[in-house]
Amino acid sequence: MFAAQATTSALAPDNEKIFLHADHLAEVKPLQLQFHKGNIQLSEENLAAIEQWAQQIKKYDIPVYIHSFSTLPTGVRDQTANDAHQEAVRIAFNRGLITKNLLEQMGIHKQRLILKAMGPDNVVYEDRITLTTRRR
Repeated sequence: MFAAQATTSALAPDNEKIFLHADHLAEVKPLQLQFHKGNIQLSEENLAAIEQWAQQIKKYDIPVYIHSFSTLPTGVRDQTANDAHQEAVRIAFNRGLITKNLLEQMGIHKQRLILKAMGPDNVVYEDRITLTTRRR
């Protein structure tokens, strides 16, 4: 019996726990948070949604991806296209960082959190954050 246990554990890779909980993880849908243009603060609705989502996901030892999008700022005079793009990336990064810090406070370890801040690259994105367990 000991030999069978050793063989079974030798065949089980470390990441097998992901597949053991696949049915539960399928129930955890990506969370989309909408923002007003240029705003980086989380609304009360967003805070409640993040808290509920974090409660579902924190018990699993899997990565959490924070995809933060921002559109180009408008109404700023004397701003070059490059400056506008950099400002959009800064806004996306700051939104994502606030969300990342909040998820850490809610019990998700910082090594599990992966932040990607994306500005507008020839695609019209909304001002939003997507929290997901999938890379995309």
